[in-house]
Amino acid sequence: MMRREKRTYLISLAAALFLILSGVVSQPHGAVAPEKREPPELMNSHYRPRLGTYHYVFEFNGLNIGTAWVELDRDGGLYTIRFSAKTNSTIDRIYKVRFSGENVTEAEEWTPIGTRILSRVRSTIKDTAIRFRDDGTIKSVRTESKKGEPLENEVREIRTDEFTMDPLSVVHLIRGIDWKPGMEQRVHVFTGRRSYESRFTCSGEEVVEVGGVKRRAWEIVQQSRRLDKEEQETDEEKRERDLKIYLSADEARDVLKIDAPRAIGHFLVLLEGFEPAAGGAKKSGEAARENRS
Repeated sequence: MMRREKRTYLISLAAALFLILSGVVSQPHGAVAPEKREPPELMNSHYRPRLGTYHYVFEFNGLNIGTAWVELDRDGGLYTIRFSAKTNSTIDRIYKVRFSGENVTEAEEWTPIGTRILSRVRSTIKDTAIRFRDDGTIKSVRTESKKGEPLENEVREIRTDEFTMDPLSVVHLIRGIDWKPGMEQRVHVFTGRRSYESRFTCSGEEVVEVGGVKRRAWEIVQQSRRLDKEEQETDEEKRERDLKIYLSADEARDVLKIDAPRAIGHFLVLLEGFEPAAGGAKKSGEAARENRS
């Protein structure tokens, strides 16, 4: 039972970490049609996210279990997202988890170019790289190593006629929409191993307190379904991807909170603060170094 609970906790943590940045293999078939691969119509092409570093805290059943930072930077026509997340020293004694990653997305069309996500859970290290090519193909390289076991390497290449994002570039989709109650956006997401259709629905407006300040927020409900049929998906696995994302109802469109109720308890990701880019955002490479600590 304990092993199952730990696995459920890890899945929740991974989903939340991804969706902070957005908070989500088969091979879809079909000829590439560039005109169909444009960003979703609901995205506001004039939206420009503020640059800097967001700081988050993770809570499980009201207890602090970890922290994360997320940096958004721009260099010319490209946006770069970098993040690092980890369990705290108390949790480390039971179940040490480290995540880090980087994503590059084209600034005008919001099309992803590449993503790399690294994770270390106890003695298991995973490295996933996803590359979006101009011809419409998406290639992923995934390595996994465990102490005392040989290195595993997996390469996948998919070709799709649908506009597809990765778990990190989804942040631009969610923040790039002028949400109103009842609005819905669907998008295909490729994780490097599997493909999903994620549906984001604005259920209404709420108030979220951040640093003692109450902020208006859109409640965005996220649900996903697997597009591949290689394995039968359980009801538990489906529920693990159901989340509520609270996005500030202002020009900043900050991710204020992620709410993930689970069978074993309540999981929250909460925004603690924001540092503008001029305040000394983390540099490239720091995420990878923190992942090794």
